[in-house]
Amino acid sequence: MGVTYAREMVRYFVASIVVAVLLTACGSDAAPETFNPTEATSDLGVETAVAFPLEVELGFASEPERRRYQLISRQRLADEAMLQCMEQAGFLYAVRPAEEAFRSGAFVGDGSRAWTQVNGLGITVSFIDAVASEAARETADAVATNLDYVASLTPEQQVDYDRALVGDLLAQTNTSIEPAPGCWEQSYNDIVASVALIDAFALELSSLNSRLNADPRVIRFQQDWSACMNTAGYSYVNEAALSDDVYARLLDIELVATNGVTQVASPDALDALAALAAFERDVAVAGFDCRLGFADELAQLRSDYEREFLDDNRFRIAELQSPS
Repeated sequence: MGVTYAREMVRYFVASIVVAVLLTACGSDAAPETFNPTEATSDLGVETAVAFPLEVELGFASEPERRRYQLISRQRLADEAMLQCMEQAGFLYAVRPAEEAFRSGAFVGDGSRAWTQVNGLGITVSFIDAVASEAARETADAVATNLDYVASLTPEQQVDYDRALVGDLLAQTNTSIEPAPGCWEQSYNDIVASVALIDAFALELSSLNSRLNADPRVIRFQQDWSACMNTAGYSYVNEAALSDDVYARLLDIELVATNGVTQVASPDALDALAALAAFERDVAVAGFDCRLGFADELAQLRSDYEREFLDDNRFRIAELQSPS
């Protein structure tokens, strides 16, 4: 019974850990539950010739929204690898879509002009998607689905399932032969290691972005951006003010809760929501175009700040990355 209990705990742990660590890491600069537009700095999505040291050496971005997009993309690939590995072992497995962990915040994409033309800042479209998903409630809880599936297996199949999932937990410890890793370790180890590193430097990464945004050169870039937007017919002092305005307009959309499900209140409210989405797309594209004039300089500044971060934290990074 003791071994059975331990394996059940492992199943639950494995099924939930990835979502938990992603939420922790992404919360270090801009938590998905409370998306902070003031930290969505202006260099996301504009292609430059500048290489970012953090991405080259550590594999993740210092800019919060770019990093969140990277994590979602890597999580999606890890989920696909997990499903394929378990399928090859002869078992079903359910994963929670990576995007769902970020549903209550704005969508993040690659930040390109093409993405912006479709999604704007990602605010209104993510709200529309969340309302639609709330009404449909089609996605079953992945943890419960996996536990129900395991309960349907015979005891012998459960042992094989656990071995496929986490490897041989009862492997002998008095041998130099490494036990074969399970599907979870093969699929998620790399992203979990990155998330742990991000979480360890949460304060430092937040400080990097705060100092960058307060740099007089970045403030001048935002002034240039504001003047460009004014020429395009939009009045915002900086990019944070643009995001704030879209969120404020979204709050004016009338909602109603029916049987615990949130819905847009009326056809007029639906029309207002569609109009807001169209406005957001237009103003976001204008904002993207106004960013082009200083994109390379801003990217170089971020690169300089990242190099300083790496120099200041070189020994701690090496310690955290060394095998335990």
